[in-house]
Amino acid sequence: MILHDRDISSFRSCLIFIGFSGRIRKDQRTVFADIREEEETMLEQSRILLTLRYLFENTDEEHVVSTRDIKTMLEQHGVQAPVSRTIDADMDLLAAAGFDIVRSHINGQPSYYRFANRPFDTVELKVLIDAVASSRFIKPERSKQVIGHLASLASISDRSCLENEYRQVRTIKKAVGGPLAGANDLFRAIVAQKKVRFRLTDYQVRDKAVAAQKGGKAYIVSPYAIIRSDDRYVLVAYEQESSNIITPRVDNIRNVRILEEAIDPVPAEFDIGYYYSGSHKMQDGSEMEVTIECENSLLGEFIDRFGMDFECRPVSDQSFQATVKACPGNSFFGWLLQYAGRMKLVSPQEAVSLYKAQLAKALDDL
Repeated sequence: MILHDRDISSFRSCLIFIGFSGRIRKDQRTVFADIREEEETMLEQSRILLTLRYLFENTDEEHVVSTRDIKTMLEQHGVQAPVSRTIDADMDLLAAAGFDIVRSHINGQPSYYRFANRPFDTVELKVLIDAVASSRFIKPERSKQVIGHLASLASISDRSCLENEYRQVRTIKKAVGGPLAGANDLFRAIVAQKKVRFRLTDYQVRDKAVAAQKGGKAYIVSPYAIIRSDDRYVLVAYEQESSNIITPRVDNIRNVRILEEAIDPVPAEFDIGYYYSGSHKMQDGSEMEVTIECENSLLGEFIDRFGMDFECRPVSDQSFQATVKACPGNSFFGWLLQYAGRMKLVSPQEAVSLYKAQLAKALDDL
């Protein structure tokens, strides 16, 4: 048979088409294989994540789950249960990723697993929840949200006990003080080291309604820290206008605005521990060294107020003296008075005279 040029050209075209079609079919097989591989990877990831959540929510030191429990859970979520060896391998992957998965056998039965070393144990969560539930500066509705978030960090078996505070929060809370609407802005300003402007609120004697303090005066301050003091959050900030450190309650702060101006440098003598100790509340006079004598049984209260940086000098078997820095004024004298008969101000004479005058004034008012 004689092949003409036209036939040869057609034959070549046919071969090219067949080769191209074969490559398409090969490429399609590759694509389908890649899709199947991706699907298998997604299913594997979904299975591992479901298993991790199941362990986190349902296990603790007293509660474990078995391989069969995990298979049942996966099937309930529409995931085909793998063989036990695969579940064991999943646990190895979780452990390699940094999750503390404890594996055990009971009476020779298949493996049992539990989630260990949570971010907070039950006792720690209880302490945090109690603090939120009893804090007067957080409104009941916000408290319930926070308590719910904290309780979700525990296993399901422990949540009912922890959420008991959630149900009782309104009865144990004295909802005094405003919302913490400005707290986020204050935190942001502290991190960014920017000044803020705000106004403070107070209460009207007539109807106890919230009103602007000092006629709505705008404070411009350099915020240094937000601390908790006597069940309240207070802002520790430097006000340039008065050249003083001020400590307004955060729940009394309104209309917070972050300014572009950088904060004033923190004074070299600034000590945040001083404000955590509560000593700033007694600062309504000039600071001086004072000597106080008190019963040994009051040492704990003394340390709570002034910290550990003082020397105890025994006066007798029942009492000691210590010299500390304080600001003689109404707050300091009020603190002393609550321990009348068990604690007394010894020196300096200037402070003793001020204390006596304050007591005499109180007696005259009776």
